[in-house]
Amino acid sequence: MPPLMLFVIKNFATGAIIGLTAACWLVAFGPIGSHISSDSNGYLAVAMIAYAMASCFGMGFLATALMFLE
Repeated sequence: MPPLMLFVIKNFATGAIIGLTAACWLVAFGPIGSHISSDSNGYLAVAMIAYAMASCFGMGFLATALMFLE
C-alpha cells in the first residue's frame, strides 16, 4: 500500500477513535446522556452521535496532519 494511503488511514482512524471516546464520555457522563430515552430509539440517537463525532474528529485530525505534513 502506498505510504500516503497508510498516512491517511492511520490519521483518520486516530481521529475517529478520539471522537468515539468523546461521544462515549458525553453519553455516559455528560449532559447528552440524560436527554436520550431508554426505549429502542435511544440506540439510534447514540449511534448518530457516535457517527457524527467520529467523522468530524477523524476529518479534523486528518486535515491537521496533512497541514503539518512536510
